[in-house]
Amino acid sequence: VIDTETQNPLDVGMYQVREANQMVEELMLLANISVAEKIVRHFPSCSLLRRHPTPAPRQFDPLLKATAACGLNLDVATSKALAESLDHCVREGDTYFNKLVRIMATRCMTQAIYFGSGDVGPPEYHHYGLASPIYTHFTSPI
Repeated sequence: VIDTETQNPLDVGMYQVREANQMVEELMLLANISVAEKIVRHFPSCSLLRRHPTPAPRQFDPLLKATAACGLNLDVATSKALAESLDHCVREGDTYFNKLVRIMATRCMTQAIYFGSGDVGPPEYHHYGLASPIYTHFTSPI
């Protein structure tokens, strides 16, 4: 909530995840992937893309130790395996536990970066966090 006169925040609230929001996010991801594929096809040496390098396995050590201490086993072999493992990191009666583990997982990763398609080869186009072989921001960032 924002004060209309001063524009200062007066209160904060939890973001409510709605099914419609999730559908829009999924469609935006698909649009961004489709546009990335098309621009690379037409402009192979000068397309603006976004990649997210795969983190070194050791970067996950703090997360793996923390989740193991809670009796949970995470698979960090691939981004897809990590995403599926994170879905199972829940604690009965603790609605914030999964969110906390996901925040910890994000902190283990490197930053995604923009790059020109002519600067690196296609195997390096991969976006680890989205588990996509190619990606750009055609839509607004999610």
